[in-house]
Amino acid sequence: MHVVLQVLSTARILEKEALRIFKPHGLSAAQFNVLHLLSDQPAGMRASDLARALIVDPSNVTGLLKRMKHVGLLVELENAHDRRQHVVGWTPKGRAAWKGAHRDYQKNLAALDAALNPSSRKAAESVLQQIERTVAALP
Repeated sequence: MHVVLQVLSTARILEKEALRIFKPHGLSAAQFNVLHLLSDQPAGMRASDLARALIVDPSNVTGLLKRMKHVGLLVELENAHDRRQHVVGWTPKGRAAWKGAHRDYQKNLAALDAALNPSSRKAAESVLQQIERTVAALP
């Protein structure tokens, strides 16, 4: 199998596993990622900063944040510096969902790490980084 197809296949499997982990907590992978970014930001984050951190188009984040506010995971916070900017933080419901999902996520990451010996892990990271650099340099 070509390396690109293997990477895509592996990514698909990881996405399915993420859904299995996050679904019992009422979260999608995207929602977990937003809550995870907010986990160490007590003052919340601007939507534009979330989009940049998630490496997605800001228009995609706008809809995601709106849906998360609708189900009570996020709340709009006042931005003392600029009232035009949208800042979101998590609600107690969002924090509770993230805590449970994060616990399960960490357990699964530990199991994955345990399945790879250090040299295999280092080799995989190196190859993936090389692929990223090569693709980024393509014309």
